Amino acid sequence: MLVIGICGSSASSRRTRALVEEALAGARLAGGVETDIIDLSEVTLDFCDGRAAEAYSTETQRVLERMRDADAYIFGSPMYRGSMTGALKNLIDLLPDAYIKGKTAGLAATGGSDHHYLGLDLGFRTAMSFFRVHTIPGILYQSRFTVEDGRIVEQKVREQAEQFGRDVVQLAQMTEGRVLGPALY
Repeated sequence: MLVIGICGSSASSRRTRALVEEALAGARLAGGVETDIIDLSEVTLDFCDGRAAEAYSTETQRVLERMRDADAYIFGSPMYRGSMTGALKNLIDLLPDAYIKGKTAGLAATGGSDHHYLGLDLGFRTAMSFFRVHTIPGILYQSRFTVEDGRIVEQKVREQAEQFGRDVVQLAQMTEGRVLGPALY
């Protein structure tokens, strides 16, 4: 099983990346799991304009192919103006639905306060529903934690992230990539 973490900021994000990496570490603890990370601050994606996936730049196609090859995802985003980043929304807009349909995702977010908890849930879970992606109930949301040398300091936050990663693997194993529920179109 391949679980890909997506760090959804076009700016270098220590906290969101650390949270995603800790969740990926938890996914690996489930056994038989490979992980990878796509950090949107390290790639240059084309802006979605409705072209077919193969018409975009080589770098954009490579990211989309990595997304296609994954069995599950851990999407992470800092909260900007009460929602996911524009960079992450662009990646979602670029994805052909066949690439992620029936797969599993966990949604993770970081913010400056506890007041942004539902921001990712409202927009992002709706997009995942459109793709018929199975999502972990609830969001891994953290607003108050410290990152030193790329690692989360607080043990409680690390434990929550690791459990979240294991939960993503468990849901992916249970659903086995099947598309459940009625077709939307």
